Amino acid sequence: MNKDRILAILSSLFHYTQKNWRSLLKYSIVAGAIIAAFLIGGSYVVWLTKQEDVIRNLETFQREVSDAYDPNAIKPIRILDKNGKLIGEFSRRKFRPIRTDNLANHGNLIWALLSSEDRDFYEHNGVNFTALARAIVVNLTTFRKQGGSTLTQQLAKLTLDLGARNVFNKLTEFYCTFYLESRFDKNTILAMYLNRIFLGEGNTGVEEASRYYFNKPAYELTPAEAALLIGTIPAPSNYNAVRNPVIALKRQKMVMTVMGQNKNLHPNPKSIERDFEKKVDSNIRKFRAAYSVEETKEEGDKISIISDIGKYGFDKDFTVNLAPDFNFGIRQFVIENFSEVDLESRGMNVYTTLDYDKQEAAERSLREGIESVRKKLTEEKLAYLKAGKTDEVSIENKIIENMNGSLISINPSNGYVEAMVGSYKISNIFRLNRAISAVRQPGSAIKGLIYLLAFEKRLATPTSIVVDEPVQIRGYAPKNWYKGYRGQMQVRVAFAQSVNTVAVRFMDEIGVSDFISTLGKILDLDRSELNRRFQPNLTLALGSGEVSPKELATIYATIANLGKKVKPIEILRITDFEGSELFSIPPFDPKDAEQILDPVACAMTLNLLEAVVSEEGTLKVAVKEGDKFPLGGKTGTVQSPKEAQQRWGKRKGVRDVWFAGVNPNLVTSVWVGNDVGAPFPGSGSANSGSIWFRYVSHVARTIGFGESLIPSFNGDYVKVDICAETGGLLSNEADCKHPLYGQYYYVGDQPTSNASTNTANQTDTTSPSGSEEALSGEDAVELDLPETRENSSEE
Repeated sequence: MNKDRILAILSSLFHYTQKNWRSLLKYSIVAGAIIAAFLIGGSYVVWLTKQEDVIRNLETFQREVSDAYDPNAIKPIRILDKNGKLIGEFSRRKFRPIRTDNLANHGNLIWALLSSEDRDFYEHNGVNFTALARAIVVNLTTFRKQGGSTLTQQLAKLTLDLGARNVFNKLTEFYCTFYLESRFDKNTILAMYLNRIFLGEGNTGVEEASRYYFNKPAYELTPAEAALLIGTIPAPSNYNAVRNPVIALKRQKMVMTVMGQNKNLHPNPKSIERDFEKKVDSNIRKFRAAYSVEETKEEGDKISIISDIGKYGFDKDFTVNLAPDFNFGIRQFVIENFSEVDLESRGMNVYTTLDYDKQEAAERSLREGIESVRKKLTEEKLAYLKAGKTDEVSIENKIIENMNGSLISINPSNGYVEAMVGSYKISNIFRLNRAISAVRQPGSAIKGLIYLLAFEKRLATPTSIVVDEPVQIRGYAPKNWYKGYRGQMQVRVAFAQSVNTVAVRFMDEIGVSDFISTLGKILDLDRSELNRRFQPNLTLALGSGEVSPKELATIYATIANLGKKVKPIEILRITDFEGSELFSIPPFDPKDAEQILDPVACAMTLNLLEAVVSEEGTLKVAVKEGDKFPLGGKTGTVQSPKEAQQRWGKRKGVRDVWFAGVNPNLVTSVWVGNDVGAPFPGSGSANSGSIWFRYVSHVARTIGFGESLIPSFNGDYVKVDICAETGGLLSNEADCKHPLYGQYYYVGDQPTSNASTNTANQTDTTSPSGSEEALSGEDAVELDLPETRENSSEE
């Protein structure tokens, strides 16, 4: 359609409007009236259908704020492991909530709340039309989100729990708001609101949140503590001081500033510090000192904050808590998926996938592994102390305090999470389950998927010959973690020794986009999340993307499940104490699982993982003949960048170390790192690998494993026995030092005769020494089966 035609149409519309504006106005008014009637009438009908639930909920809320409330009448929620062992028990509340008779004792909290959220609370009748109009104007003119709802409206929203935010539900909330104002006095509404507002990290109500974040009752909160708590209200999952301390502390100052401007809102204004508005910054400094708030600059301009906020409240609701990180996730699920009435009146049994015998071994193994790193760092600190270098001693203390780690085990055949240790808890910096929520660069631990895709595309076999040599692809020239290059070798050896040049060449042939797409399918990540965490370039071959320990375990669980999708699960079913089922997952059927990876390529990759723990790998394990059990895995080491080394007194070391281990029906991911990004000594094999080996050795002795990493399956494959030294068929070798039995190949790709890696052509055979320029590095280490310490503890 050309320009003249468009102008002609617009001109016609203009003239028509001019001529018929009265009719158009009349029809618009009629249409508007119909729409308004529909919205008002429809929302009133919804209000009528919800009224019984609202009344029932408000009766509960009113009991809480009256002397009649009895917290001892609340029934517990019990968490059981896969064998029926009680591993957790908590109650919705274990302490008295805020009541109308003690409301005035919470002066700083009320002052902060009214100053920040509803300054006209005692003047309006539930809806502040002035504030609402102002919010609409701001939203339309500046495109910034500004709320205009009152505390009564927010309580109505909590009481109705209608879900999606839209005009229809907003109008329904208006009816509930007016109902609240007509039935209850202002102090009752305020007390109910304070008991019901969600404040992040699974905390409902200011009393519960106060004990969680500050380890004290709400009436003892200082103005700075109250401001931090109230500052989380607009977005509790993102604004709380545990999840996002940088944002939370900024909002704390904002709230304290408006508190200084509205001192009349304090129930007892005479108790406010003189010239409070001028002392906001000094009060914040006192608060930061009291909670050991420390800021550290990380890469770029990013600021990291550690503190003691939330340090003591983790187990606040639990009377039994044998698996804290796992149980905390269960608690959050239960609270988010059941009503307040159910939580406080129905006892529940939550049947989970955890195996407590494995959980105990995991916690002990991780603790011992982190302690070994701390011991090395302590020896360095003592040397600095002896030399009188007090600044270095201070730096070393901070590195020691922030050492951390996590471990998670998944059964690949059904997705059951059987062990989970979210963090090492000597230094409780903030309540983050690192096994699930912390995403870091995995280094070479990602190479298992790269080699698998190379096999799937028939680019190579485990015994193909590849060359470790200088390579440059589109300007990228990767270096190895050791000095120089090692020339010709089998693919199996390149994987076992974590050769970077070979992995990058494979990534180029696979295609970065295919690699990222496969990750998305395995981990259920959408395109925006993939783009955020995985920059589309060849450094992905060396682990430059970001994954959590749970995600790394899921990748290897998918491989161990021969390419079928694995969805990690933690809860099987929930019943009340009478046995009535309240929640359950559908029965697992392996036939329904999506086939993401080719099973033959998975079997070939599992053979490679066994090579990593062999004599040629980066984690050689020594096990007595009678104690052997099937095992394989991949190490991952991410070097500390030069900027971090400069920031930490020019120390060299690693930033993250990983191990992804595979045993029959058990895939385990171990991460060790430093919460503030400080370098520390070690590698994926020496640190994470030793933790994993200690853990699975205990499982092997006490529970046992099956006979093979690779379950039987149907596919286009052959199994052959080969000689590790040459890659040729074992039957053709007169003298083979390292025979490999049951190696998988696609039909037609298997070795047919003798082969040789021609090791004389290697250009550099020096022992590993690390490279500052390598993105990830490995150090070969030999581990012995741990016996004495664990056996003695069992006896």
